[in-house]
Amino acid sequence: MIKLKNIVRKLILREKTDSESYLAYLRKRGVKIGDNCYIPEPSSVLVDLTDPWLITMGDNITLTHGVVVLTHDYGWSVIKKLDRFKGSVFGAQAPVKIGNNVFVGVNAVITKGVSIGDNVIIGAGSVVLKDCESNGVYVGCPAHKIMDIEEYAAKREKKQFEEAKRMVLAYRERFLSDPPKEIFKEYFMLFSTIEEARDTSEFRSRMNCCGNFEESVAYMGSREPMFSSYGDFLKNCNL
Repeated sequence: MIKLKNIVRKLILREKTDSESYLAYLRKRGVKIGDNCYIPEPSSVLVDLTDPWLITMGDNITLTHGVVVLTHDYGWSVIKKLDRFKGSVFGAQAPVKIGNNVFVGVNAVITKGVSIGDNVIIGAGSVVLKDCESNGVYVGCPAHKIMDIEEYAAKREKKQFEEAKRMVLAYRERFLSDPPKEIFKEYFMLFSTIEEARDTSEFRSRMNCCGNFEESVAYMGSREPMFSSYGDFLKNCNL
């Protein structure tokens, strides 16, 4: 049954069946794409293939649900009907370049002629009309820089326990019991040892993410977790 469902899915979605298939299709059409890129929901993503050779994407790029990447604008079709410019054809095309290590949030739009640097986060719903320099977080319409990437990382680090604690309290309220440790697949470094992380598939998959598993191991080895164990973590959530 599962095999049949996969066949039907491929017949319907074709090149957008999964991330690997869509990336291969884009490369075949002429889009230049680096390594370790990921499109989790390709059926919802639109990459403008009017002139695919105008698009360049670096390594470690994630395009999430509903992302649109445009290299052209058909607005000239309106100008063509204006009295003063009747019959005119004014092209509106320009290359798009996305650097290395870039995350593009849900329903963000990247417009023609835009260049995005390295180590950049584009927030959900943002419309990128101008270049985004490296090492920054950009949000809004039009997208604008709100902070440096290092500042963002430091803020995320400080919020880890408080966010995980809220998850514990929400789980307890819903199910009247403590949650299994596996649900903390992005907070496990608060309480897990390297060995435990290696042996827990949900944790290991996050360490494998972005292709730098050994760097995650080194990061964990360079510091003590906030809590000595998962039980200690749960105990502190009661305080």
